[in-house]
Amino acid sequence: MEWCKIIVVDDEYLLRQGIMHMLDWEKYGFTIVGEATNATQTLELIEKVRPHIILCDIVMPNIDGIELSKIIKKRYPDIEIVILSGYDNFDYVKTAFKYGVADYILKPTLTADQLLDILIPLQKKIGQPVCDVKKEDDAGKQLLKMLEDKIIDEQLISNCFNESEYTIIGYQQCTNDSIDVSLVNDKINETFRDYKYMYIGKSQNIHIYIINHKSEQRLAINDKWNQLTINLENIIITVFLMKIDTINSSSNLLKAYQEIKNLSQYHFYGYENGHISVTLETYKCKDRLQFDTKEFMHIATSDPVSALEYLETYLNKLTFQNGLMGNEIKAIVQNVIYNLFNIIFINEDKYEEVNTKKILFFNNISNAITLKEIIEYFNEIKDYIESLINIGTTSRMMQQILDYINNNYKEQINLQEIAKEFHISYSYLSAYFNNHYKESFNDYLNGVRIQKAKEFLVEPSVQISYVSELVGYSSPNYFTKVFKKLTGYTPTTYRRMYMK
Repeated sequence: MEWCKIIVVDDEYLLRQGIMHMLDWEKYGFTIVGEATNATQTLELIEKVRPHIILCDIVMPNIDGIELSKIIKKRYPDIEIVILSGYDNFDYVKTAFKYGVADYILKPTLTADQLLDILIPLQKKIGQPVCDVKKEDDAGKQLLKMLEDKIIDEQLISNCFNESEYTIIGYQQCTNDSIDVSLVNDKINETFRDYKYMYIGKSQNIHIYIINHKSEQRLAINDKWNQLTINLENIIITVFLMKIDTINSSSNLLKAYQEIKNLSQYHFYGYENGHISVTLETYKCKDRLQFDTKEFMHIATSDPVSALEYLETYLNKLTFQNGLMGNEIKAIVQNVIYNLFNIIFINEDKYEEVNTKKILFFNNISNAITLKEIIEYFNEIKDYIESLINIGTTSRMMQQILDYINNNYKEQINLQEIAKEFHISYSYLSAYFNNHYKESFNDYLNGVRIQKAKEFLVEPSVQISYVSELVGYSSPNYFTKVFKKLTGYTPTTYRRMYMK
């Protein structure tokens, strides 16, 4: 089948990833052939992959989605464009329809069903074949359809198989390296040629075989499995195989099919030898171990190093039985590291270096195949972030902030302005004052101002109302109130005491 080709255009990395993993695209006759972050990349990508449909964000740097749509429709009138909008303002996006845009979608409320409701009609319009498994008459594909629908058709099963037990074998390409899939298929066919077996197709990028055999042939099937893994040893790095055996009923066949689709999860959680053999009773999953993002951010605002250790502890607790899906864990790690970089202070001379590190880290996490790889990449970025803090970056930053306060205490400065001036999180800066100085920023600023006021008050020629203005208070009465609170005396009494 020739797939309907789609490219995703958005300058937000996480949104692109969300769309790309929102659907089992091939199940519906689509395939994602590329992604881009701006107009230039999009036009270059179009020349290379010739997509049928483009999902394009309306707000992008330099050339926005509307202008890009105009360019695309002029050069490639047959390409269908769907605009992605961040907010519901039809007046804002209707301009795009003048240039031939097919439809628009609201990003905040986007669901898989909404996306399909728009894409499938476009798929038919451009003449690409729609993936309609109802029309498939091949026995294997009928079985796949049956298992996908979770409806057991005993007649179909009896037409395909006549022995009492089943073994399911699935394999998946685990890297972007190209492999000869036909080689794997040939090895499976060669290994099990003495048994009734059937290739039923591919689901979620997993190729699935069903082997039908007698119960007394279990050991022989296991021997054949071991032979298969040895024969595929040379390409086992790029392919992960899974076998589920001791399936002795139609209902268990359905359960085994659902389990084989967890193949990538088994591999993700540490089965690094390239294959695994299980039964339906091998693993009992526990409640999923959720990550407390709110608690992480609470820790991060006061102690980024402890926050990193909090995430590290979470990752090390994950197992197949209680873990989230691989893509969910990737999103957690990427999001918390992104937020952590926004919290800690980074000197201007390190911006380029830090951005390079961040991009490399996000790419590594996106391409990671196993949890072990994610932990290794996390440990690298953890060491790097700790080095930024431990070499005194934060201490130097705080000294710069204190110097800024000492030089500008007479101005109407506040914590929000300082946080913006030094490119640091407001919440982190606020927590830093509370934790390191045991007082709020306002208390610290008042302390600086009153100390300066004492220096001015020893000069009898300077009026007290003017002293108030010199140290940043617009109201002399408020100045007097703060001065008495911190010193125990009014400014007038303090001056008299000093003059004596």
